Amino acid sequence: MKTEIVSFDADGTVVDNSFVNEFWFGELPRLYAQKQGINLEQAVETLSTYYDQVGDEDLRWYQPGYWFEEFGLSDNPTSVIKKIKKNHDLNIYKDAIEVINKLNRQYKLIVISNSPRIFLDFSLKEVEDKFDKIYSCVSDFGMVKKDERVYKRVIEELETDPGKVLHVGDHWKFDYKVPKSLGIKTFFINRDNNTQPGEDSEVITDLREILFAIT
Repeated sequence: MKTEIVSFDADGTVVDNSFVNEFWFGELPRLYAQKQGINLEQAVETLSTYYDQVGDEDLRWYQPGYWFEEFGLSDNPTSVIKKIKKNHDLNIYKDAIEVINKLNRQYKLIVISNSPRIFLDFSLKEVEDKFDKIYSCVSDFGMVKKDERVYKRVIEELETDPGKVLHVGDHWKFDYKVPKSLGIKTFFINRDNNTQPGEDSEVITDLREILFAIT
């Protein structure tokens, strides 16, 4: 079936993780350290343990408001994210820019991301006009991409067939296994070569590789 829609994950696929990491491992630990009277290194270690306990399959893991409430922080996510924006330069991957610019002339382009809307509105602002739709699963659907209903809902909204969609992302389960189980064409982008995906996987290290695979 001919591909009509190309779908991208956001963080780690189109844009690097430096912006979100500055929130989760920079500003949030800094506020926690101030509240607890500990150093930043201790705060990062403590918060990382909390993050791991909740896990990335849990909706709470992605919600800044949940962590501010959990840790009893006096500041709020909006003001903290606004502060990060002032001092942060976005880093859209060069291969992503090239691929998006080439494909948007011929295909409908979308984003399906677990990142909350408050992050996506900033991290994708340089390329948002290239996409027909940007979905934040946690903000728009109240679900994480481990749930196949996310992809089913997008397919239904776009009035298309799974076989006409190609999705690429950097999470083995969320971006490769789950959509593939629905009949979506999938690619796993392994930019750092730090994982060992299954033998059946379509693994790429550069988004430009999908230009030769779209049918």
